Amino acid sequence: MMEGPTLTKGLPADLEGEPCPPQLIRWLATLDNDILSLLETIAKDGEGAWLVGGCVRDAWLGTPSTDVDFCTTCTPDRLLTLFGDRAIPTGVDFGTVTIKGDNGHFEVTTLRTESLYRDGRRPERVEWGTSLKEDLSRRDFTFNSMAVDVARQLLYDPYNGLSDLGSRTVRAVGDAGLRCEEDALRILRAYRFMRRDEGPLWTMEPSLHSAINKHRSRLNMVTVERRWMELQKILAVPRPGEVLEHMQNDGVLPFVFTNLRVLNPVLFHLLDQPALVPLALNQRLAFLMCEHETKDAVAQLQALRTSKELQRTTAMFHEQLGFLPEARKASLRVFNHVMGTTAEHHLTAHETMVGYNINLHTGLQTSKESVHEVRRLWEQIERTNETQPCLVDGHWIMARTGAVEGMRLGRLKQWLHRIQIEEGLTTLSEMEAALTKLSYEHGDVEAWPRPVFP
Repeated sequence: MMEGPTLTKGLPADLEGEPCPPQLIRWLATLDNDILSLLETIAKDGEGAWLVGGCVRDAWLGTPSTDVDFCTTCTPDRLLTLFGDRAIPTGVDFGTVTIKGDNGHFEVTTLRTESLYRDGRRPERVEWGTSLKEDLSRRDFTFNSMAVDVARQLLYDPYNGLSDLGSRTVRAVGDAGLRCEEDALRILRAYRFMRRDEGPLWTMEPSLHSAINKHRSRLNMVTVERRWMELQKILAVPRPGEVLEHMQNDGVLPFVFTNLRVLNPVLFHLLDQPALVPLALNQRLAFLMCEHETKDAVAQLQALRTSKELQRTTAMFHEQLGFLPEARKASLRVFNHVMGTTAEHHLTAHETMVGYNINLHTGLQTSKESVHEVRRLWEQIERTNETQPCLVDGHWIMARTGAVEGMRLGRLKQWLHRIQIEEGLTTLSEMEAALTKLSYEHGDVEAWPRPVFP
């Protein structure tokens, strides 16, 4: 069996531990030197420090953990002194100091004694403590209330988190109602933890489910940014649809999607289909909101205070999703030019929706045959993920047309660009031949074709 690291033993915890199981011993043997150095520095100062929360949970599950968090008896001021320039006072009012290592940054939080959470998110008053037992008692779920003493290779699991991991159960620490009252964001976190792997959803323990039903309106006390952060994490897993459906059925989703209070549950089911797993965040959002007008989808993202870039890319894919390209190779070349790498996802989304009662915001009705034909022809054309710049510029056009200028010149260039893409033109002589066939001196320029989809 692999042995864990040898470190100075710091201040012991105020609760009884048990030897780490083999999964955790193997994990301890792989800990980064930055982590070991941090623990050693605190222990040599006579204080206690423990790895806590999600990293312990994920180590037992055998899944990678992006964050390694520490709790300690060391006060924030002492941490700042101990680590000097390596210490960043990121949240000293709540006991958190970030320590810079060679390979990353680590959050170290002082053990705390807290008063009531009157705002539903943050404690009214924080006082530093020395009790690991008390600190673990205030955490959200049993599998997040575990800690490890690396030097002693002891696991502290006062709420049987390992058992709940084994039974795939999301259970609150202690009184579920009190946990939801203290921090309503835990309501969204409970749903997020229902999807931890490729298997069935984890079970939400009944008293926690009842507490969520009772206290869900307290989500209004949580900032929009924090609600969006949790929703983003839910949407990031491979199959989020079933989780979202539970949230909607339990009346929780409307506290996140505040503008679009009801989404078609069929879309939740379809989002979990293997073909749609590769969708990016903006595409998943667009898909979920595809029955609503694009402006309403954007308004919802604005209400969630998402980034301008996410709003832009979601709106673009959302609008395009309301259309299917013509089953002609020329049209599909333009479609592929505009969509690039998202063309595959667009067609896959339409293939997935065929046969289901989906009311696209444009009113588009498709059939299995029409979507299949578009896919068949699309796969026959030469495709590239790079946009094709127009072979000619305004000077080239003016030299051959004379009087064409202004808006008419710009739109003529776009018309030629579309012809170039549709017909696969690659030389200036081919472009000149195409120009001679166009009636560009008269007519409504707004009606001239452009290289766009839809």
